[in-house]
Amino acid sequence: MRVVVVALALWLAACSGAPQAPGVTATRVLELSGLQPLANALGLSPDGSLVVTGDFEADLIAREVPSGTERWKVRVKPRREQRRIDGVFFSPDGSLIVTTGHEAQTTEVWDAATGRSVAVLDIGQCRGVAFHPDERMLAVAGGGTIHVVALSGGKAVRTLPNAHAGDGIFAIAFSGDGLTLATVSGQGSLKAWSWPALTLRTSTTLSGGLEAMSPVSLALNRRGTRAAANSIMGRVHVADIAKGREEGTFGNVAQAPGHGMHAELRYSLAFTEDGDWLFAPDTHDRGLRLLHVPSGKTFPVLQGDGPFYKAVALAVPASTVAFLRPGSPEGFGPYAIEVWRLEYQARPH
Repeated sequence: MRVVVVALALWLAACSGAPQAPGVTATRVLELSGLQPLANALGLSPDGSLVVTGDFEADLIAREVPSGTERWKVRVKPRREQRRIDGVFFSPDGSLIVTTGHEAQTTEVWDAATGRSVAVLDIGQCRGVAFHPDERMLAVAGGGTIHVVALSGGKAVRTLPNAHAGDGIFAIAFSGDGLTLATVSGQGSLKAWSWPALTLRTSTTLSGGLEAMSPVSLALNRRGTRAAANSIMGRVHVADIAKGREEGTFGNVAQAPGHGMHAELRYSLAFTEDGDWLFAPDTHDRGLRLLHVPSGKTFPVLQGDGPFYKAVALAVPASTVAFLRPGSPEGFGPYAIEVWRLEYQARPH
């Protein structure tokens, strides 16, 4: 399905004039409601077959798609420290899961098939991780430090402290070709690092003010020449890494009463292969949209029935997206999981 996404995006980008609305339809393949714990984080396997939730009570639960059958459940309690789960991240091959916590003292690695603990990393205050697309390496953002972890041994083999001159790292991502690692700080400083040397390539400051602060998601295109980040206020910032400047922004308006921030939408951005199209939460956090970066135009893909979505997980190769939906506009439970399958119109001859 990835080829379909890429080919469609390339065709649209090549059309003369303004891009046409992409012919995308969405079908809900799983809706599981009545989740009582305070669900907080969501992950989706690259093939779209497994959706994993983490909650404030430290439970990590894996469910199969589309049946919704629970495959396993574990309590994330390393070093006897029970804490909330703030992030759930799958490896590119779908074999591993990493759980993170903003205030936790550890970062954990799990076997995706069984829920068995693989490693407990002594890396605290983690807001994000990035699996290398080809190597068995993991980059972890812990406070203001970049930690490089060898998955074969489950140990950090290198650290780059104070990567943002006293500011914390809020999101981290690899480019698809694995040659660039990017980090974005709480104050909107975006840095691109050459891999594996971790030498600074470019540094870009996103638009000033609250809109650029507290990023919640970061994505790079395949060649590492373009990055996108969305902030706690929801606006999507796109930067030209090669030129070290901001390319543009896409607006976002919170719709649910009392829900003026978008802090839960961690890692909710994904580029298509060519890097001109970007999947992002819709304007009111109620679904998904496609952003055409060169033209600045946006196209809706799907919108759900709930007040808003608290978390988003994207599996672009499988054309699948998962959402965590609260039961009330204030963000309280019971929660529901939704998984949608995207389908694309045939390309013209």
